[in-house]
Amino acid sequence: MPVKSGGESQTNPELQITGANCSIDDPSGCTLADLELMYVDALWNYYNGGQFTLSDEDYDRLREELNWQGSGFPTLRRYEIEFVQAAISYSRGEPVVDDGKYEELKRRVKAAGKRTDVTALLLYTKGKQLLEEAEFELLSKEMLKLGIDVSMKGATCTLSQTTADLENDTGSVISMYAALGTAPLLIGLAPSFVLGFFGVKLPAALSLGFAVTVCAALTSKLINYTNLQNAEILTGVCPCCEMPIKRFFGGESPVDSYEHKCAACGTTCVLNRQKRLIETAGGLRSA
Repeated sequence: MPVKSGGESQTNPELQITGANCSIDDPSGCTLADLELMYVDALWNYYNGGQFTLSDEDYDRLREELNWQGSGFPTLRRYEIEFVQAAISYSRGEPVVDDGKYEELKRRVKAAGKRTDVTALLLYTKGKQLLEEAEFELLSKEMLKLGIDVSMKGATCTLSQTTADLENDTGSVISMYAALGTAPLLIGLAPSFVLGFFGVKLPAALSLGFAVTVCAALTSKLINYTNLQNAEILTGVCPCCEMPIKRFFGGESPVDSYEHKCAACGTTCVLNRQKRLIETAGGLRSA
């Protein structure tokens, strides 16, 4: 979707705010986070430039899809747009409002409570599009003073309904152990191949039995040496952006939990191995 910003030049106009397969013409290829970002962007352009970047039909389709997925995404308010514009312009060294107006907008946003999640999402998407990297870092630090964590984990995290379950990817575990056992199996079969080369044929059962025994013994040693005992590969989805989570647990004494930070949106959550759950972390509720 094209992005406008009230005539302001864009530092990063190519920033992809939604998934590569996401399109308003085919919402089935979008995650809930994608749809919410698309909705935010359309309303931002309307408030900021006076026109939608979506047709009325596409806008209605987007709202229907959000409602069908149970998003409940809140409507943007004009003062939130004004605050984001002011914060971005201050970070660029080109203030568009005086200090008194900016402080008033700060107070309104800080008093908004849970709606700061929406502001954080706006600051992230528009800051990434309009600011240089150093300016964006400055913006993030200033917003932290107001208790606003500038990231994608704002409204999309609060409103997305994702499963908190973790599942063991047994197929990957079996493949891992099979790969480890390949070399030991070849070592176990080697004597039969060598003897066969010299014309000595061993009974198939004896040859295979010896190979399996050697393979099991060497693979066990290899697993212990690499600390891959009791392996589990737990998979789930990020409770914010719905990116896949995959984490290996194993060793002689596997840890009970692991703090995971999503590489896509920065959301932190705790993976509980024993309960097979994604648990609360960083103020985020498990679904």
